[in-house]
Amino acid sequence: MAAVDSPNQTVGSGHISAPLTDFSLGYHPMGFVADQLFPVVPVKKRNDLYYKWDKGQAFRLDRADGYGTMRADGARAKQEKFGATADGYVALEWAMETVITDEEESNADTALNLAQSRIRRAQDKVLLDYELRVATIATTTGNYTNSNVVTNVGATQWNNSGFSSLGTTGSGHSLIAAQLLTGIDTIRRNTGGLVPNVIVVPFSVAMVMANDPGLVDLKKYVTNLMAGDVFANLVPPMYMGMKVLIPTAGYITTNEGVSVGSLTDVWGKNVVLAHVETSPSLDSLTFGYTIRSRPWQVKTFRDEFTDSTIHRPSFVQTEKLVAQDCAYLIAAAIA
Repeated sequence: MAAVDSPNQTVGSGHISAPLTDFSLGYHPMGFVADQLFPVVPVKKRNDLYYKWDKGQAFRLDRADGYGTMRADGARAKQEKFGATADGYVALEWAMETVITDEEESNADTALNLAQSRIRRAQDKVLLDYELRVATIATTTGNYTNSNVVTNVGATQWNNSGFSSLGTTGSGHSLIAAQLLTGIDTIRRNTGGLVPNVIVVPFSVAMVMANDPGLVDLKKYVTNLMAGDVFANLVPPMYMGMKVLIPTAGYITTNEGVSVGSLTDVWGKNVVLAHVETSPSLDSLTFGYTIRSRPWQVKTFRDEFTDSTIHRPSFVQTEKLVAQDCAYLIAAAIA
């Protein structure tokens, strides 16, 4: 006689659960922009020197009428010895290890792909530290002269209830746009003509800008102001001639085992305008560099005392602010 299924049997109770072989869930910090603000410069040595040419000599003229370099017939041209000062760097190794015991390896489900997945997570930690270091350099007000930084407070913060983006006169001008233009002009004046080509707008700030009545009003007069990539509803990929970088990474510093809670935005609520040399070269000017003496490597070695395999992803580099004149910081842009 054929067996009869129990009336209580369901699809769930008739299946023995097992991990899927091609599916798993994982958290990864995303939205890094550090190497776009501080481009990577490969170097051979862990520590070395580089030269900074004197700024004053580059712009100082003998006369204000444009005749300072005139040479009379038969006379020698005026001479000037241009000076430079040396600055240095020291690159450090940044690394994270992950361990897989032989027992774990032999019993792990395929979907976990232990080595690849754990190495990626170790690399994530190193990259998250890198992002935090660059963000700290770029958003520390003490790294700027007074003319290159403004700190919004109270009603000047873009999301404050007392902030009037269209101005008190109702003239239709965006106060956010005016603040950005001030930053652009400050960089131009301090560098002798360079203008910023990059602007860092943290995601939380971008959401405020997307809903700002002053900037929305400008959209009526500028075609495709808000058009762009995946963040098209926030800010455009280019704005006022600057490439828009929208960092989204967050971090926590709570102890392991403690409830995660909310993450802290790496870039906080600060906006950074900067001139970035996209192809670093001799005698170029830029906000900062990532000076890297060794690129990524993953070293794998055995620990026979614990029957484990250790994987260590790492690189050797330092992040250096080289010309603060090339940047302008709007600290605490929003509350």
